[in-house]
Amino acid sequence: MPWGRSILAILATLFVIGGMASLYVMGAGVWRPDFSSVPGVNPHDIAALAAPYDTVSQGRDADLAASLVESNAGTQAEIDRIQALLPPGAPISSRLTTFRVATGTDGNHLWGVREYEYPGHVVRAETTLYRAAAGEPWKVSGFQVNVLSREELAGRTFDFMSEPPGVQAVIAAAVIFPLFTLMTFWVALFRPGLKPRWLWLIAIVLGVGTIYADTASDALSFLPISVQLFGAGATWSGSAFDGWVFSASTPFGAAAFWLFAPRAAKPDQ
Repeated sequence: MPWGRSILAILATLFVIGGMASLYVMGAGVWRPDFSSVPGVNPHDIAALAAPYDTVSQGRDADLAASLVESNAGTQAEIDRIQALLPPGAPISSRLTTFRVATGTDGNHLWGVREYEYPGHVVRAETTLYRAAAGEPWKVSGFQVNVLSREELAGRTFDFMSEPPGVQAVIAAAVIFPLFTLMTFWVALFRPGLKPRWLWLIAIVLGVGTIYADTASDALSFLPISVQLFGAGATWSGSAFDGWVFSASTPFGAAAFWLFAPRAAKPDQ
């Protein structure tokens, strides 16, 4: 058995099975992403993302108003509205679930979502920071807060059996297609005399035309000009407020292999 093909078979298997295992780990709540301390990201920038929530939750209204890019007559009323939403007491923990950095001719932008755990609630704070140049302090250009109780969050937990049939079909395809593609990849990798083997392998691993299912909104969408490795994917921000987005692409290459690829030559009797 050629070593090169054996190694490729192992890598393909790890890619598919490892991906499914990582999704299970996140979906079961064993691990949640936290980018509060990411190597290469300035810790002062991460702290600046957390500052607006700290100030508003601690009642330092003047500090928050002073940090805004724009402040008007309705600023205090908006701060009061946000404070009225917040649960009493201090959060048990917090984590940065998502962040994005952008630098352009119009200045620097930093966006992030941090979730705060309270005994009976979870708070999501979405903050957008702006500065004209790297040497300037960050200013707040956007700040939004959402609050959900533990009971409300329990009703939003992903449950396959409670999803509508269309979403269930996409989720099932996102599991079946990669396994079907992986099995076909193995067969093509070791079928004696298969030519051109590498073209078949490339065609097999590519799924074409992608349908997406969002478990938060139960929305389905289709993108015809789309390619995925092993025919499926799944994404989740790690936020309790967001749902999973599953995707499945038609494994035309894998199906074509079983229909049109030359059969393995039978050994001489």
